[in-house]
Amino acid sequence: MEAPSQAASNTPGYNEGMASAGPPTSTGQISPDGRWRWDGTQWVPTGQVATTRRPARWIWWLVGGCAVLVIVAVIAGVLGLASLFTNFQRGGLTCLPSGFPAYPGATVTSENTYFGSGLPPGDTRECRMTLESTDDVSTVTAWYSSHLNSGDWKASTDAASGTIRVQNNSKASTVGNIELLGRGQHTEIRITLDS
Repeated sequence: MEAPSQAASNTPGYNEGMASAGPPTSTGQISPDGRWRWDGTQWVPTGQVATTRRPARWIWWLVGGCAVLVIVAVIAGVLGLASLFTNFQRGGLTCLPSGFPAYPGATVTSENTYFGSGLPPGDTRECRMTLESTDDVSTVTAWYSSHLNSGDWKASTDAASGTIRVQNNSKASTVGNIELLGRGQHTEIRITLDS
């Protein structure tokens, strides 16, 4: 029969678990790693596997990373919506053709595009846009008259109604009206364009 210290020292895991345990002080004492118990003569396995709990730092990195992504997404969304709104206000998102002159400093107050039935014969689309300018009606009329009679557009002014009739030179079916209405210190510009 082997000596108690030899029997324990031949048991797998003894050297790793008991090397630093030191001499036992009482029967039933459990080793620091929880895998061994002193029975009074030798160290015997407890049958429990020692579990060392590692700090779950990765979970905090994951939560922090997700939080940063959410914050970045919210900021990007707010900036994107603000940019879209600003472009709309400046006429950047418009139903008007790209070559149609945009009155400088005017703010878009409404825009509607109609397709299909209910349009004049031969037309497939109607663009209605309303803008506001701080300039008076005569200034806006003069600007549109000069800018629409150059490039790909021609204009004629109906002095009685204050309406400017427009037509595209390269696509004769694209026609419309610009109504200029004085509203106190500013001018309301109503553009209707059929194509």
